[in-house]
Amino acid sequence: MEGPTHLLSLKVMRVSRPELASAWQPFYSSSPSFSAHSTASVVSLQGTTPLPGYPKTLRDLTHASELLTLPSSFGSIQLGETFSSCLCINNEAHIDVEAVSIKVEMQTATSKVVLAEFGGPNHRLAPRETFENIVHHEIKELGQHVLACAVTYRYPPHMRQLPGPGENAEDPSLQTFRKFYKFAVTNPLSVKTKVHVPRSPSALLSYTEREKVFLEVHIQNLTQEPMHFERMHFECVEEWDAEDANILNDTTPLFSGAQALMQPQDIRQYIYILTPKSTSLTPTVLSPGTIVPLGRLDIFWRSSFGEPGRLLTSMLSRRIPIPPPVQTPASALPPYLKRTMTNNPPSRPQSPQLNQSRPETPPPRPGSPSPSLIRSPSIAPPQPQSPFQPLLAPPTELEVGLLVRGLPREKVRVDKPFTIPLTLVLSTSPSLGRENSRRVVKIVVQHLQPPRVITAPPISAPPPRTETFSPRLPSSGFSTPSSTAPTFNYAIAHQKLAAVASPRQQALNALEGVSFEDDNDATALPPPYFKGQDELKAHPTVLYAGSSTIYLPPVELAGEASQIAAVQDFELKYLPTQKGFATVGGLRVLLVEDKFVDGNDTDHNNPVGGLSQARTLKEWDVISEVWVSP
Repeated sequence: MEGPTHLLSLKVMRVSRPELASAWQPFYSSSPSFSAHSTASVVSLQGTTPLPGYPKTLRDLTHASELLTLPSSFGSIQLGETFSSCLCINNEAHIDVEAVSIKVEMQTATSKVVLAEFGGPNHRLAPRETFENIVHHEIKELGQHVLACAVTYRYPPHMRQLPGPGENAEDPSLQTFRKFYKFAVTNPLSVKTKVHVPRSPSALLSYTEREKVFLEVHIQNLTQEPMHFERMHFECVEEWDAEDANILNDTTPLFSGAQALMQPQDIRQYIYILTPKSTSLTPTVLSPGTIVPLGRLDIFWRSSFGEPGRLLTSMLSRRIPIPPPVQTPASALPPYLKRTMTNNPPSRPQSPQLNQSRPETPPPRPGSPSPSLIRSPSIAPPQPQSPFQPLLAPPTELEVGLLVRGLPREKVRVDKPFTIPLTLVLSTSPSLGRENSRRVVKIVVQHLQPPRVITAPPISAPPPRTETFSPRLPSSGFSTPSSTAPTFNYAIAHQKLAAVASPRQQALNALEGVSFEDDNDATALPPPYFKGQDELKAHPTVLYAGSSTIYLPPVELAGEASQIAAVQDFELKYLPTQKGFATVGGLRVLLVEDKFVDGNDTDHNNPVGGLSQARTLKEWDVISEVWVSP
């Protein structure tokens, strides 16, 4: 009974599944009768064949028996479980009690939810009669929870009223008492994520692969009981398509059967591949610190006795990392000198002021005109200004992107050439003051290869020559005899002539398309070699076939959009020379002509705008990665 005054009492019990009773059962391996008795037990792991995923031993479960028992304490409640409670109202009086009702609420730090309301004005409880009900609530928040129960009933009119004001001022016979039950909710799982983006050259040059996001999820069982995962589903946002990489043979999950049971403190890893629904030719550039939402993880599991649990995680996202700040080198000055230098220096006594007039300038004579009124004959009168002509802004920079449209990986074999289709993407913003003109550019694609080292036979140095000195000219001073014959390095000149005239050099020049003819109109191209030395580039196993330089047709960049783009398709042929993993490349994009033409001008061969020296726009060390079959 709730105190000496109230006629009703309230009992609250948690409804949970039973557990196996603990009882020690010794295991005698040397006794056939005891061994047979232990094997016949339902909790025994002894059998003719071992169970998948479990050890064939009885020592792990010798403390469990075949009897079921109810939990002796309230126990722990995990996030995602369903809390079930039985509410029992008892009439402790010897008379009938009318208008019995109960209101149940679940209170948290952020919300208050009404679970149920039972009874009413017409509900009556006879003496020693009980009123039982069960409430259920899915736990969705962590932290402290309070189960608040308020019981209301009508006090009989022939009995003395309770002291103090009633709950309802209009009806003093209504009495109410409340009970609060506090419990804490813990997290059953630890969910940690890592986001990976493509980094290989083959993926970065594919407009479908470079935008993919690989979501790595680590899940750990934080409870003291094993869990059986029934469903693990990733719900991505509308802008993405998710692919579950944890499924084998398109139907069988990776963690199924005995592997679906997760022991306490175990950790599992799941991988999901996210692909954006819309892609563009130019890669998406996100500013540092941007948060990109990806989706939620829906997890459904059952405990060791079949109690269900469901957890929907918060929004999983990708955060663009912020580059670390540039650290300034530490100063060698001690702190007290820094404080002295930061303060204003004290004023120093100044030297006496001297006359600002120069001593060689004579003072003006009395009656002479002022120097400011005399106009210098060298100063020309002001000329009328010409009308304002706006200056044309320099052309904006070109942004170059390379895309691999496809790669015949099955056809890559030793000593058999294969072709890689490529797309060159040129983009720029409109130039100020040139809105009515079209920008025409010419692009050159150049293969890159390791620098060649040509070894020539050693050349013996010629004997030193005696220099002839010219006679000393008559002068008022002294002069040193000077040499009239200029110095000439015969060794370097001989090496250059031998390298150019060698048959191997002529064949390489023909293969690379290098011409030594004088062409004053042609744009000078840089040598097709990598910069610096690299062991991986020194011995390429996939060689390019054909000319080392490819001139692409002119491209027009015109439009009114904020970003103007144009594409050019071309193909490159390569020849693998060795089986195994190999990289293909490199490649260099050069700008040889950049000009603006009017709307009616279609002559792209106008040399105006040509560059005397080709400008490198971008370089790629590797454009693809292939596996060469024998």
